[in-house]
Amino acid sequence: VFARMLQGSWVSLTVGFVAVGIAVIIGIFLGGIAGYFGHRHIRVYQLAVVSIFIAGGFLLIANLMFMGTALLIIAVACIFISIQLNKSVKAKNRPAWARFWYFNTISVDTLIMGFVDIMLSFPTFFLILTVIALLPPSIYNIMIVIGLTGWMGTTRFVRAEFLSLREQDFVAAARALGLSNFRIIFRHMMPNAVAPVLVSATIGIASAILTEAALSFLGFGVPPPHATWGNIISGGKGFIFDAPWLTFVPGFAILIVVLS
Repeated sequence: VFARMLQGSWVSLTVGFVAVGIAVIIGIFLGGIAGYFGHRHIRVYQLAVVSIFIAGGFLLIANLMFMGTALLIIAVACIFISIQLNKSVKAKNRPAWARFWYFNTISVDTLIMGFVDIMLSFPTFFLILTVIALLPPSIYNIMIVIGLTGWMGTTRFVRAEFLSLREQDFVAAARALGLSNFRIIFRHMMPNAVAPVLVSATIGIASAILTEAALSFLGFGVPPPHATWGNIISGGKGFIFDAPWLTFVPGFAILIVVLS
């Protein structure tokens, strides 16, 4: 039990730190864009072209992983549609339907925060459970999926920090000196915005560890022979009256880590 607990602690902490690292990177990137460039607008057709093209790229990668003919056809179709849509909208004699796509715009802040609201509308754990069930069992898939579904809070936090910092005098002075947006963001704004984010990220580590333990307990977590606190509890639940320590020890470890 002690050896499995040690291995389980390594797996759980690794999943927690890596997943939160992925979520923090995505959250800082999207939150920074929404907070600093949120007032800028992009054309609807540009958003549609990029979205369809990216979807086709992801489906193409999925086809290489799972060798699905249907995925390949859909991926090629998405890429072809995005290219043709871009040509049609940019043409001088554009059709009537293309004028809506070309002349209407949407702000960057509205776009990003709308996507955040859509992600928050899904029950996070059941979304993770559904995606994990469709992927091959792997510790890497668990870390990536938990990270990709946990960035919304960080994004909103960073956006609020950037909106506040953008109006500060030192940012206005940096603009007056002619500094680039890249230098203003990474040299002057990011150090002031990251410190509060790291505090909230520690709470995210506990949430990621708890999510991984729940997935492992249900049989969707890290595959054998790796031991995690969740599958140790799952394996010991049948002996709870004969050997209760098989369940209580990993459960108490999860409780201590999450509360700390």
